[in-house]
Parts: sequence; C-alpha cells; structure tokens
Amino acid sequence: MTTPDPHPATSAPADVTSAFGRGLQRGDNPQVAGADGPASTTLDSRWLGTWRRPGSARRAPCRVCGHTFRLDDTVYLRHAEDGRLTDVTHHLRNLPCSGEAPPAGPSDPRAQAGFFRGVDTTDPRPDTLHTVRLMPDDPVLGHPTQRNACFVCTHTFRLFETVVVCPCSPEAPGCRKAVHQDPARGLGCFEQWRSELTVQQCPMNFRTLRRS
Repeated sequence: MTTPDPHPATSAPADVTSAFGRGLQRGDNPQVAGADGPASTTLDSRWLGTWRRPGSARRAPCRVCGHTFRLDDTVYLRHAEDGRLTDVTHHLRNLPCSGEAPPAGPSDPRAQAGFFRGVDTTDPRPDTLHTVRLMPDDPVLGHPTQRNACFVCTHTFRLFETVVVCPCSPEAPGCRKAVHQDPARGLGCFEQWRSELTVQQCPMNFRTLRRS
C-alpha cells in the first residue's frame, strides 16, 4: 500500500498554497495565526511533544539551547513560503534563543545564582528528599548539543531547578543521574515516581533495588 504524499504537487497559485498551509497551522493551534513571531505553547501546540523539523525523524528540542518545549513556554515561530512551520525556538528572558530579544533582555545567570543561594540559605529545603539546586556548570544540566532529561516527565533539566541526584540512593549518591523534584515549578517527579514505584531495578543502571 502506498503512503499518500502529505504535500502533493499542486497547480494552485503560490499564494493560495501558502494560505492553505497557514490555515492548517491555524486549525492545529487556533492561537497561532500561521505567521512568523512569538506564540505561547499550549496543549494543542505541535512542538510540545511531537514537533519534528522538516526532513528529520527525531523529536526536536530547541535547536539553540537544546531544551525541550514545555507548556506555557513562549516560542518564536518561523514558516516557509507555503505556510508550513519550519522552525521553533525559545523566546524567553532566560532562554532568548530566537534572536528576537524579549523586551527585558536576557537575565544575568550570576545574579540569579546569588539570589537562589540567598533563598536556599534563608529558607532551606527539607533534607528528607536530598534535593539539589542546579547551578551554572552543574554536569546534570548537560550542554546544548546533549541535554540530560528527567526520566519521569522526559523534559530537560533547566538552570536553577531542584532535582534529586541518584534517585535510588539520594542520601549517598552513587551516580550523577537525576530526576526533578521542584513542586514550585509543577515538577514533583521524584515523589511521583517513588510513590508509584513497582520496578525492582534502577532505571539508570538496572542494578537490583532493595525497597522496604
């Protein structure tokens, strides 16, 4: 059985083809008018989980920062002449990947690091979960070409989020793998995983776990 061509040849004028393509985009995500520029990520946004750049079979994170797209992220869209979506990049103050700088400009990570150190010193987190805040240069973050991701929510780790390192043994870490535990950002992944845990092996290295 032959798979139909999703973009068959047409004799329609270019402007009609373009309008049709943009109409499809608008139908997929009504808040996006099919025009280049900023857009908010909604549950209907194709780049939230299944976005693939033309010609690629892989799920595509932001091509600049390497981070996955999350619900409510502001992004910058670019389209081809026929209206097809060709590029999605982050358009946030702390992820100004679009090259079209948001009004406030990019934030200073050093100043942010100082702020979070002060917060953690003044209001320390309960140590029962052994959470760690991801500061600049933490290897858990990875780098733009190879980001590390949480195995529960599948989203990449972002700067200043809190995580549990070595989720099978956070009190005495034996690896540098991590899972989100940042309820303030809606990421209670570690507690969710722990409360539903039925596996008998570490999801990182498959060693046998002993759970009481």
